[in-house]
Amino acid sequence: MYSHFRRVVLLFCILPCQPIPGETLKERGWRGGSRSCKCLDNLPVLSNITRNTVSNQHSRLALKGKARDPVDDCLVATYLDHLQKPDESYCYPIDYGRGKCETWDRHLVPECAKWLGDGDATHHAGEAIAEKCKGRMTNFEKDECVAKFRTKSDSLPWCLEMWCYVDASKCDKAISPSYYFPDRGLHYSYATCGANNYFELWGAPLIDMCEGFDVVEKPYPIMWLSCWASAVMQQIIDLTRYFDEDQSRLSRGQRLYMTFQLCVLISETLANIRRVPWSYTHFWSSYNVYVYVFIHSSVFVRATMMSQVVWDWYEVKLLKSPTIHEWVDGKGWHDEHRAILLVIIFQFLSSLFVFAFVFFTHLLPALVIYYWIFLLVAAVIVKSRAWVANLGLDPNESRLGRALVMGTNSFMSCMGIQVLVTSMVRVYAGEWSAGYFIPLSNDFSSRRLDVWWACHLGKAGFTTKLFKDQDFINLFLR
Repeated sequence: MYSHFRRVVLLFCILPCQPIPGETLKERGWRGGSRSCKCLDNLPVLSNITRNTVSNQHSRLALKGKARDPVDDCLVATYLDHLQKPDESYCYPIDYGRGKCETWDRHLVPECAKWLGDGDATHHAGEAIAEKCKGRMTNFEKDECVAKFRTKSDSLPWCLEMWCYVDASKCDKAISPSYYFPDRGLHYSYATCGANNYFELWGAPLIDMCEGFDVVEKPYPIMWLSCWASAVMQQIIDLTRYFDEDQSRLSRGQRLYMTFQLCVLISETLANIRRVPWSYTHFWSSYNVYVYVFIHSSVFVRATMMSQVVWDWYEVKLLKSPTIHEWVDGKGWHDEHRAILLVIIFQFLSSLFVFAFVFFTHLLPALVIYYWIFLLVAAVIVKSRAWVANLGLDPNESRLGRALVMGTNSFMSCMGIQVLVTSMVRVYAGEWSAGYFIPLSNDFSSRRLDVWWACHLGKAGFTTKLFKDQDFINLFLR
């Protein structure tokens, strides 16, 4: 886990990947990296994983019956995506990452491109790939070869960024240990090529956050379905009021459900805190890892949903009587006081008040930088009841109307806060240097349904994971 954490923590260190000052690399004619951090051409550590796919040899030994000595034409890359494709291997250019700044990944499977040729280009290191398309990167870039490797329309941002392998001892730029070829002493740098290290944001973390914390960024459709599942669940639980003598207040079932949710959220908050090795690196990095885990966990999502449930209870006037023990919710309390108390309990106590710190370190700065997102979310939440009424549904008396309001407001609240906080994490990581909207657009592209499915339901079978994945259960089934 520490090896995974070491990679993930690079995401949150405040080490902005700034472009090289002055002229661009192209303008200066300098494609070998910056002068103080040159791209490496000779990489002996990769020699034992390059091979000739005709002879299947790992050297330049002669083929029997052939006059020429075959050259290695594939750098065999395996275990690149051990979340979704753990058993596949790939044929990469033999000069991959060497000697110059290049967008090495844009035509390569599995993350950045899709194979359109005959056969299977993934198993057995791409033996279906024509010989003329193997070898050096220039072969992969031939028109007839590029046509076989179509760049994905939804490829992640790092696919189009330049980088190269560098000598860690002779580089004054931001560097990272190789993720594709670990334990070989290899380091790469986007900064020496004047590019942003988006791989640290969407390469390793998408996999390592899942394996270490069972958390990935949730796609918008999943969040939408989760909010509607919560809204429907609340209307079902609301029916328990008919079993009580006084139907003008919260039922015993609703109060028990509220207590159950709070206990579950606190227990999962403690579990997430324990998963972060706080003493392994400096506190800011560890704290940011926890912020990322927390804001994308079902703990935050469910807490925000429960805050919307409380608002529903307030609007339909179910909070005029005490909701918790009389020594807290006693004489002189009004329904407004009880609503505020319950929101504080669910939005802050459920995270052991960590969300209060997140508010000041991430959410408040994001509200200043991306204030228009807050205004958009607030406008939808304020207008939602009127829109439901325009549909001919009573947002107070109609169960469908109440569900529509609750589902819409829960989705807008969850997504608005998630986008703001996560964008601020990316601003801290230096992404703002590439443009004001880059953190936002990259948040959109990182919410991948295939990654979410593989993390929560794909690794051990749907039925097995359905009842064992705590994040999934808390998101949909409670």
